[in-house]
Amino acid sequence: MSIVYMSSFDKLSEQTPNNIFIINSLNDIKYGEFRDNDTHYERADSERKYYRAMTDIQLVDKDSSSIIITFDSDYFQKNRNGEYMKSQSQQESEFAAMINENETFVAGCNAFSLHDEPDAERIPVKQIHVLRYEGITEKEEIQYYGFTHEAGYLPNNIECKFPEIIQSSLDVDFDISETNFYGDVWDHNWG
Repeated sequence: MSIVYMSSFDKLSEQTPNNIFIINSLNDIKYGEFRDNDTHYERADSERKYYRAMTDIQLVDKDSSSIIITFDSDYFQKNRNGEYMKSQSQQESEFAAMINENETFVAGCNAFSLHDEPDAERIPVKQIHVLRYEGITEKEEIQYYGFTHEAGYLPNNIECKFPEIIQSSLDVDFDISETNFYGDVWDHNWG
């Protein structure tokens, strides 16, 4: 079962206290010392599975560059070994949202731990993957959906819960700029 989320004019009026807490936390995410990002170009004619939890992208209509993205809970969160943490008690296994050009959203979350020194205690960290939809472009007669990608860090009191993090992120304007430190990623198989 899929849910399509469409933002209202008064975004906070219909939010629960928990969603407002998540939205406020997402507004305060921390980025790394070096703000590095890349631009992903996903083929419009690709069969399911794009970057992270994005498993399907559909153009809203031929006169618009707005898209509907379907997210799958099984590809949302990775653990410290880089393995997907498959959902087991998830009510919703899929979530769909309409995304307009230049809007930002969370596409995935990692839960791992860091340590500053070899004998230091590990510090739990939650990293989110934020994308900004750049619109549709064409290369060699193939259409692509463009996304600028950047990673940020969540406070530890926020859970990487599907689909709440994605839903709440739709109400946040993440500060993402196109530095393309890592360059462009064309037609990648994220499998």
